[in-house]
Amino acid sequence: MIEIVGTEGTSEYRAAIMVRDALEAIWPGVATSPIEQEDIKIAVSVKISGYRVQDIDIVLAGQLVRPRQIRPTRVIRGHSGSRLNNRPLLVESFVAAIEVKDHDERNVRVNGDQVEVRYSRSGRIEKKSATDQNVNQMHSLKAYFSEQHADIFVRRCLIFPSLQNISAPSAVASGFNGHQLMSAIASSSPVLERKGQGYLSAGSSQSVEKVLASPLFRPMIPTRLDRERMERLAVKNPAVDEVLQTLGSGTVFLRGYGGTGKTVLLLQTAWKQYKVEGKRTLILTYNLALAADMRRLMALAGIPSSPEDGGIEISTVMSFLYRWFARFHLLEEEALDFSRYPELCAAALEMVESGAVGGTDIEGIVSAEPDRFDFDQVFVDEGQDWPSGETALLKVLYSPRQLCIADGIDQFTRGQRADWRKGIPREERKTHSLTTCLRLKRNLSLFVGEVARSTGMGWEAEANPVAGGGRLIVLCKPYETAQELHEQLVRELRDDGNAPIDMLFCVPPDGVERDGNVVRSSMSTVLSEWGTETWDGVDPHARLDFPRSSNQARIVQYASCRGLEGWTVVLDRFDSFLAHIASWKDHSEETAMEGFVDPEIARNREAWRWGMIALTRPIDTLVIQLQDEHSGYGKQVLDIAATMEDFAEIIR
Repeated sequence: MIEIVGTEGTSEYRAAIMVRDALEAIWPGVATSPIEQEDIKIAVSVKISGYRVQDIDIVLAGQLVRPRQIRPTRVIRGHSGSRLNNRPLLVESFVAAIEVKDHDERNVRVNGDQVEVRYSRSGRIEKKSATDQNVNQMHSLKAYFSEQHADIFVRRCLIFPSLQNISAPSAVASGFNGHQLMSAIASSSPVLERKGQGYLSAGSSQSVEKVLASPLFRPMIPTRLDRERMERLAVKNPAVDEVLQTLGSGTVFLRGYGGTGKTVLLLQTAWKQYKVEGKRTLILTYNLALAADMRRLMALAGIPSSPEDGGIEISTVMSFLYRWFARFHLLEEEALDFSRYPELCAAALEMVESGAVGGTDIEGIVSAEPDRFDFDQVFVDEGQDWPSGETALLKVLYSPRQLCIADGIDQFTRGQRADWRKGIPREERKTHSLTTCLRLKRNLSLFVGEVARSTGMGWEAEANPVAGGGRLIVLCKPYETAQELHEQLVRELRDDGNAPIDMLFCVPPDGVERDGNVVRSSMSTVLSEWGTETWDGVDPHARLDFPRSSNQARIVQYASCRGLEGWTVVLDRFDSFLAHIASWKDHSEETAMEGFVDPEIARNREAWRWGMIALTRPIDTLVIQLQDEHSGYGKQVLDIAATMEDFAEIIR
C-alpha cells in the first residue's frame, strides 16, 4: 500500500504523486497490496522542530516483506566499494529525505553530485547548494527518528520537475521512472552487499516499523479553532498595515496587556510579508510550549521557512543564539548548556564590541548558512522578559530596523523588564498600542477585569464587543474527582466543532512527576485513564515537537502558558500556584523599587501578575480549580465569581 499524507495542490504534493506513480509502474500492485506486506508512506511538506533543518519537502519511507527489484540507472556501490550494477538491486526498506526544486535550467548548475540553484528574495539574487541542503535534511531526519528510538539509515534525493534531464547521481528530472528514482536514492550512500548482491535496507524491520508509525505520517486534521487561527492570519487587519508601514524605519514595539493579540499580530504581519513580498521572518520566543504551538499553526497553514521561498521560522531564543555561539567558536557544538548561557551571551557581545568579530564576519556567517541565519525581519515575542545580554546581542547581530518587539504590560516573569530601547534613537522607536481584548469572550473579559481591579493589577484591556458569551466554572474539588465535568467539557468542545487539542490544562510545579529521565504531569495520568490523549508539555522532550494529533489535550506548567490559548482552559490548583509564586522569592528589592511599604503587598502583586497571565488564556470556557477554597487566593476567586452568577458556576 502507498499512502500520501499532506496538503494537496502544492508543488511538493504533485511531486509526491509522481513518486507514487513511478513506484507503482515498476512494482505492479504495490499501491493496493496489504499494508502488512508492503507499506510505503509519503509525507509532504514535513516540519520537524528543533533540528538543523526543519522543513523537508517529502519524506519517503517503505518496508517490503518480499523484496522488490530495481534496475540500477546510476552507479551503485556496496560497502566493499565494488560496483553493483550488473544485476538488479533488491529493495527491502528505505527512508529518504527528498527536496523538490522547481528551478529551470537557467537557474541550476551541476558539478558532479553538487547541485547549485539560484533564487531571488527581496530583490536579491542568491546562490545555494541544493545538495548541502538535502544532506542537512537527511541528517536532521535521522536525528528526529533517533529521538523516537528508531536506529535507521536515511538517504536523500533531489527532484527537479522543470528539468528535462540532470546528471547529478542523487537527482532526477521531469518524467523520472521508479528505477531512476530508487537508483538516485540508493546512489547517495553505499548499500548492503551479500555475495555480490546489492540490498537497499534502512535498518531492522522493527526500526522501520517505528518510522512508519511516526507522527510525521499521520494526517494533521485542523479543528474549527485551527481553521479560525489560519483564517486570522490572512484576515485584513488595519493594525498589520500600520506595522508594515513602520517596519524598516526603526524598531517596532507592540504594547498591550495579555489577550490583546500581540502574538497574533506578529504572525499576521510575518504572514503578509511572506505572501506579498516573499520575505522570511524569524519569530523568537523563550517559551518552548508556545514555540510548539506556533509551529503547529505553520505546519497546518503550509507556511515554509527557507531562504528561497521565504516564510516564517519559529525558534526559541536560546537555541537560536547557541547557533551563533558555535559560529563564534565559543562552543564545539550547539548542545544547550543552560548554566553557561549568560556567560556565553556576554562573551559573544564582547567579541563584537571589541572588534574581534566584525560586521563583515557576521555577514559571512549569514551568507554561508542562509537556512539558519538569513532573515529579512526578526520578531520577538514576550520581549519584555529578555535579559539585557540577549537584547544587546540580538541588536548587533541584526539591525534594530529589522526588529519588531511584542512588549507585554505586567507580563514579565524572568526578572526585571527588558530595555530594548537602550541605544535606539527616540525617532527610530515606533510603538503601537493594543487596547482591546481579542481572545476572551465578553463574560470572561469582565471577570478578568474585575480580578485585576480587586487585586490592583491595572489590566485595562477593553472587552471585545463582537465576542459575546463566555463561561466561568470554579471547581472546589480535585479535578481527578470530576470525570463527569471533564466528559461534559469534551462533549461541548466537540459540539462546537473543536477537538481535545483546543483544551489547555495549566498545572503547578507540584503537579509534575519525575522518575529518572521520565517527566510527566499527574494530570496526563488522570486524563489518559479517562480516555483522553495528551500532549504533555511538562516533558522537555515532548516540547521539542508540536502536537500532531487533534485528539491530544495540551498540558503545560503555568510558567509556560503565556502566549498560548485554548477554547477551554483548566487552571489546576490555581490558588496553590499563586501561593507558590508568593513564597517563591524575596520581593524586598521589588518592594523598594516600586515604593511598597508592606512586603506582603509585593508578594501578592507578584502572584497575581502571574495569575493574570493564566487567566487570559481561554476563549470560551475557563475552569478554575481550587485546592483550598478557604485559602486567601481561593476566597478572592470565589468572591468575584459569586457576583457574576449569570455566567459563573461554582461546583463543590
